[in-house]
Amino acid sequence: VGGVSGEFDVSLNTGKQVEKTLKDKYITKTINVSDNLNKFIDDLNSFKPDIVFNALHGNFGEDGQVQSILNLLKTPYTHSGVTSSSIGMDKFLSKLVFKQKGILCPPGIKTTIKNIKNNELKSSQILKPINGGSSLGIYKIDPENNNGISALLRNYKDDQEVLLEEFIPGREITVGILDERVCGITEIVSKFDFYDYESKYIDVANHIQNPIISKKIKNKLCENSLLAHKTLGCNCISRCDFRYNEDKEEVYLLEINTQPGLTENSLLPEMALANGTSFLELCEILVMN
Repeated sequence: VGGVSGEFDVSLNTGKQVEKTLKDKYITKTINVSDNLNKFIDDLNSFKPDIVFNALHGNFGEDGQVQSILNLLKTPYTHSGVTSSSIGMDKFLSKLVFKQKGILCPPGIKTTIKNIKNNELKSSQILKPINGGSSLGIYKIDPENNNGISALLRNYKDDQEVLLEEFIPGREITVGILDERVCGITEIVSKFDFYDYESKYIDVANHIQNPIISKKIKNKLCENSLLAHKTLGCNCISRCDFRYNEDKEEVYLLEINTQPGLTENSLLPEMALANGTSFLELCEILVMN
């Protein structure tokens, strides 16, 4: 738990919930991960776990780095491996892979903050880091709000690479995969234009399980989620976030998450529970897998 990314607190909450659930059936030890790699390896070697439950989020935890270390130590771990984790974490690279498979994604480019400042926006755009999760550092920017854009861009360095993609109006829908099968579909109703960090963890958005959508759209959501999961070679669990534009009758894959949050406000545990899988059963599926 913990880690070195901006998702430190989310990781602690995930780890706390998982440890509380598993400790009655398993011998557990929580390892707090910092930037001290030697301590991390010493902690693992002293405990000699049968399995590591990876409750890290963000950089190092879900981008293939900790997975590489665990591979080297020959220690089994939950969630996805090195390649699927690293590609899934890279929002630009994963979009290229998904588009090759015929999955519709919002049009977007990889650019720098300096380029955005120097060029006029023609339409509303979503600005997001190439790597990152929990919607940290994601902003909607509108061409008519120049002062607002300048204020947002001050949080970035001029040479920082980001993903700038077209804002897709419509409904926010997410699909969970557990044990290589769709475990639920949830619509997210937020007070904001999109599902940001505040909607996830502070002023939590409403989550509607099994929303009313046509069979055609439901099938497309499930097909694209399973295709994205399998294309990257994800292991056991993932969550795909979509925008559903009802006017165009199209669903756009925004991104895949190979380490979905497992906190009390997290989407995938809610989906699983609504479809008959308890949190203990969810954790055990990950452990056994």
